[in-house]
Amino acid sequence: MPAPIVHLEFRSFDFARTSAFYAKVFDWQTQQNASSTYMKLDGQEGAGDGPTAGWVRAEVSQAPGPLAYVVVDDLAATLSEVETAGGRVLVPKLPFAGGGEIALFADPDGNVVGLWVRKDRPPNGPPAKAATPAAAAKAPGPAPAKPAAKAADKKAKPAKKK
Repeated sequence: MPAPIVHLEFRSFDFARTSAFYAKVFDWQTQQNASSTYMKLDGQEGAGDGPTAGWVRAEVSQAPGPLAYVVVDDLAATLSEVETAGGRVLVPKLPFAGGGEIALFADPDGNVVGLWVRKDRPPNGPPAKAATPAAAAKAPGPAPAKPAAKAADKKAKPAKKK
């Protein structure tokens, strides 16, 4: 069975403008994630087995245009096939908090395609419904550590006498 396209991502320079445009043209509703780097197309849960879709902020986008994600069973094996066929691996593997791992490659024409191994996907079975993979590629890392206070800024405490 051919690997299905399960998710499409588009770039957006302005989520408010993008949301208003698609609401007016197609009556689509959108919802932003907590980090404001991703906006998903709402209401697709009952749309059948078609792909999900959303928008990623242009400044964190990994692709110059729309990005399709394809479900695969094995990232390493698929990326090896990509290189053998003349493609280029861009992101070999990223954990996806919604379940599984993703990778990105460019085909010989420069088109960027995402690969997604779902954690709860049975081998060679239909993909399980899960959140979109955008957050994994765009999610911020852990919060940076706060700098240590300078010694001069701290008041020295007298040593306790025994």
